[in-house]
Formats: sequence, structure tokens, C-alpha cells
Amino acid sequence: MIDAAALLARLVRAESPSGAEGPARAVLAEALRAIGLEPVEDEAGNLEALKPGTGPEVLLTGHLDVVPAGDAGAWPVPPFSGEVRDGFLWGRGAVDMKGALAAMVAATARLLEAGFPGPVRLLFVAAEEVGGAGSRHAAGRLAPAAIVLGEPSGLRLMRGHRGRIEPHLVFTGTQGHAALTGLENPLFDLGRALADLAGVELGADPETGPNTCQPTQVRVSPNAINVVPGEVELTLDCRYGPGVGRAGVLSAVRRAAGAARVYVPERAVRTGRTTVTYPFDFPPYALPADHPLLSAALAALGQEAAGLWPFTTDAPYLARSGAPVLGYGPGDPALAHTTEERLSLAELEAAVGGYAHLVEALYREASRWKPG
Repeated sequence: MIDAAALLARLVRAESPSGAEGPARAVLAEALRAIGLEPVEDEAGNLEALKPGTGPEVLLTGHLDVVPAGDAGAWPVPPFSGEVRDGFLWGRGAVDMKGALAAMVAATARLLEAGFPGPVRLLFVAAEEVGGAGSRHAAGRLAPAAIVLGEPSGLRLMRGHRGRIEPHLVFTGTQGHAALTGLENPLFDLGRALADLAGVELGADPETGPNTCQPTQVRVSPNAINVVPGEVELTLDCRYGPGVGRAGVLSAVRRAAGAARVYVPERAVRTGRTTVTYPFDFPPYALPADHPLLSAALAALGQEAAGLWPFTTDAPYLARSGAPVLGYGPGDPALAHTTEERLSLAELEAAVGGYAHLVEALYREASRWKPG
């Protein structure tokens, strides 16, 4: 039997920033071996283990990495202590999302003890917080009937989220001494574009809600108080649903950008022994509300309807496997990435049972149309 709270405390103490997930991976590998599974690390730093069985496979997945803790003095407890206070376990990653990982291992142990006949795969991925490099790498080899993604949801089933794209607008001018006249100052072009962007209408998606586009950062080059810059770069954070799509967002941004050059940067993320390259474009995902596996999952948990996350997840990359992705995890999403991050131990224990029920329900329903 796995003590989910004890495992979570160990995971919180195992600091695992993006690209350096080794300590958390080692803790989970030990826990998986303790329940009789043999974990394997792939070239991207993902940890995977299979409980064998017959019939359709259910995949339980979540990410190993956490965002930085920031100023440790701003936390009520040391951020990597895994301290328990008043029924809550505190620390970076407790909510996002090591609580789900601990509960998934404990749920798999429970299924093993109960003699559950189906295959259950656990996939704990690297580099989610920097764009989902681990899931992007793994998706091509996955072939489950259903995927349960453990991002925090307060134990409510989720069926998707908005997408995010990061357009950059580059305004060029004439670099020169600020005392001179007649220079083409790109900051004025930036100002006009910002005014136009404030009125950009992206509408609302019926699945994921309002589409938004916010300016978040300005880079000036050269950055000196007595120089007219030769280049100014504006960063936007745009959130969108399937209805408007990336093409609709970029079209609206280009109309407001005037003569600026608009591009979406790419990043090359080193994870494990490989590098994954992708643009700053993180797609939306929305599982149909009437999907039979979602209906079976809702019935198993006694819930009426699934929600939508406000943030992006690995769901779009995992869905490239062809399987539906259902979200379910312990913890209040509003506490993720904050200095107040903490998880109720009662909710953690409820998640163990929830994951076990989900696996059983998804297996039963998938067996009707995909015997494996």
C-alpha cells in the first residue's frame, strides 16, 4: 500500500525545475518499483511504467517539473519542506501537480491489489511548464483508449481549455540622439498599435469562453534614456478557443500592428537527452461534451458536467495519440504558482479513489467499442 501523503511530501522535497526533474523522477521510480512496476526513463526525461492487462489501456499522466519558488521568505513555510499544517501539505508543486502524481501511483497500487484486469500506463513527463516538451516527445508512441491528465481541478472533471499564442510585433525606426528632431521614433508606432490593440475584437468561443489578447512586455533597443531606439519589440499574450483559432488571432493582430513585423518565436527546449523545438503556440483543446467516455467518467464520479481550465495544458499534444483527454486532479488551481501553494490531505486521499474509479469506468466503457 502506498501512503499518498508521504509520497507527496517526498516529491515536494525533491526539487524539480524544468529541465532538472531528476530528483522527482527518482522518487517516483522508487515508488513504482515498490508496487511491482518497472519504470523506464525515455530520452526526453519522461518516466513511464505499465501495469499489464488485457483490453483497452487507460493512461494516467502528469508533469514532473515545477515553476520556481521565488523568494523563500515570502512563503509561510519553506517552499520545499513538504510541511503539513492544519490538514494541508505545503510547498511548491503540491498543487501543480505532484499531488496528482502521488495519487496516481497510490490509485494504481489500489487497482493492483483489487485485481483490476486492464492495462494502466503511468506517464510522468518533463518540461511541461516550458511548453510541453515531454508530452510532445511521447505522444507519437502512445496508443491508449483514454487519457486522464492530472492538472489541478478541485477534483472536478475537465474537458479542455483555451489555447495560447505569443505574437511579437517589431517596430523599426531611426536610431539617434534624443536631442535631435526628424528621427523616426518607433515608440510612436508602438503607441498607435497599442491603441488599436485595445480595441481588437476577438469575440468569445462557445466552448472556451472569451478570447483575449494582452500586451505583456516591451523591449527597446538600444535601451538608453537619451537615445531614440532603432527597434522596439512588443510581446502579446493571446488566449483563444477553437472557434477563432491561431489564424484568426494573428489576422487581428496584424491589422492592428500597422507596419510592424509580426512573428511567433520558436524555442528549443533541452529535456533529458534530446531537444524539442516548437513555436510559442499552445493550442486549445475541447473534448465534446457528449463524448461517451466523458459521460462514463462523470457518472463514475457523480458529477453532472465537465468544466474547462483557464490555463493551457499538455492535453493537445497527448490527444495526438488519438485518445480523448479527460482532466481531473486534486488542488485549487488558484493556488498554483503562488507562495500559498498547499493541498488538502483529505482531497489528496479522495483523488486516489477518484483515479481508481475513473480507470475502472473508462476501461468498462472503452471495452464496449475498443476491446484492445
